Amino acid sequence: MDAGLRDCSDSAPFPNERENTMSFLTPRLPGANSDDVVTDIAEAPHRLGAVAQAGGAQVIATVDVQAGEDDWNVPPTEEHPRPVVLVHGTFGNRGYTWNTATPLLRQHGHRVFRLDYGQHGNPVIFGLGDIKHSARQLADFVDEVLRRTGAQEVDVVGFSQGGMMPRYYLNALGGGPKVRNFVGIAPSNHGVTAQGLMNLARQIPGAVELLEQGPVGEVVPAWPQLQHDHPFQRELADLGETTEGVRHTVIATQYDDVVTPYTSCALAKAEGRYVNNIVLQDIDPDDHTPHVSMPYNATVLNEVLKALAD
Repeated sequence: MDAGLRDCSDSAPFPNERENTMSFLTPRLPGANSDDVVTDIAEAPHRLGAVAQAGGAQVIATVDVQAGEDDWNVPPTEEHPRPVVLVHGTFGNRGYTWNTATPLLRQHGHRVFRLDYGQHGNPVIFGLGDIKHSARQLADFVDEVLRRTGAQEVDVVGFSQGGMMPRYYLNALGGGPKVRNFVGIAPSNHGVTAQGLMNLARQIPGAVELLEQGPVGEVVPAWPQLQHDHPFQRELADLGETTEGVRHTVIATQYDDVVTPYTSCALAKAEGRYVNNIVLQDIDPDDHTPHVSMPYNATVLNEVLKALAD
């Protein structure tokens, strides 16, 4: 298995910019999920399963009102004094993205708080707006959680864009002293390609229809910013891979069809910084979980619980 992701040292792997031949202004809507047709055929059942999983989670989140409530009135425990803030990804929301993680975290004594960020013209799916503005929304939400719970720090768990965007909060908006653990599940830490974003859109009910409403940069302002050759990604890199005092954990999947190559999820290690880069297949070589299914994967969530235990 790829030890490079687990043991990266001086710098995290970046996508080869020459591999991205598409402009982020003109994504390729139809077609296969990659240029490797053999891989597409082999992984099709897993990707179809991811579509069904995301769709089913949306239905459950819609009808289960109690599950949508956060733990504002739950007192802390000595074992778990820090609230856990969950941050969904592009085309996600606070309900369906975390409908498996939330009850599991509560079962293990954690208090859960979720925000919807990046709303832009759609009442159901989020993570669409300008990423810097989304980071400010996260900053405000964390401040509210700290104020209302009386906690000194939070733990942050984010998926996809939600595993990358908080780095701007930590390093540009002063969030570092307020966060103990930051866990990124399949995070787009070094950007994605336009094709990777379309792979994601095809697996989220309603996303492709949203993109067809107009120029992609207007209906989803985050779209160009998410791509590895956008100035926002260079600015994020210049701010630093990690944050002093924050424990960083990354959980990637070798079968990621959105963040490609999957090794680009990794964060660089640095002197005095805690970074744990994990590949799902190092734990279970037979697990073919793609990007969209990562927040629902039992092994992934077990690794999240381990990261939050420190």
